[in-house]
Amino acid sequence: MHYESRIAQVLHDEHLRVIDLMNRLEGFTTGRKAKLAPAKDDAAAGALLADLKAELQGVSGHHFNFEEENLFPALIAVGDVAIPHMLRQEHDLLRNLSEVMLPMVQEACSNGFTAEAWAAFRDLALELVERQITHIQKEEMGLLPALSGVFEEQQDGELALLFAEA
Repeated sequence: MHYESRIAQVLHDEHLRVIDLMNRLEGFTTGRKAKLAPAKDDAAAGALLADLKAELQGVSGHHFNFEEENLFPALIAVGDVAIPHMLRQEHDLLRNLSEVMLPMVQEACSNGFTAEAWAAFRDLALELVERQITHIQKEEMGLLPALSGVFEEQQDGELALLFAEA
């Protein structure tokens, strides 16, 4: 998909990256192989956990903060209060889920998974996948199209640069 708004396109591209990570996480935590914890020296598991750790440590938080500080006020100013309200609630929920998962991921990166830790991680991972994908779908259907025409071309470009620089 291509958006006329540069900031909408940047956020869309970010969504695609997160969807890819969520798909990898879902594949990692489902199926017959996922019943047992991965070996500590499993390179694919290590790479996924490193990517997930980076996401939980702040990449999503940056995305959420950027929207809340730079996009939601502009939408509210033009009378669209429903989208910012709904998405802010989801941001808070995803932040809370990230705070719970991050220590689990850090421990797994350092020491691998115990059977108990793996079971707890799988449950939370699947919840994260479901909530993150649903959230992205709402942003793709509601937020990004709503940005069309909200910002002047120069401001739109400045927002895209601001997001990319942070």
